[in-house]
Amino acid sequence: MSANKYPVRIERDTTGRYLCTCRDVPEALTDGDDRSEAKAEMADALLVALEGYRLNGRPLPSASRPEPGETIIKVESR
Repeated sequence: MSANKYPVRIERDTTGRYLCTCRDVPEALTDGDDRSEAKAEMADALLVALEGYRLNGRPLPSASRPEPGETIIKVESR
């Protein structure tokens, strides 16, 4: 098992939920009631999106350098 780390942006939306996006893996998109839940949900969303890459024979995207305001999410992969 290996780990990938991707920078993600967590922003509060107009309803108060925390929206997570990842510019390296745009298929991974989720939210949560608070930052902690949003981060956990994003780890799952990234895992699912990366598995889709594998199943479709696509190379896994490289993680870019984090930009100001981004959080690093570690994804355990098989």
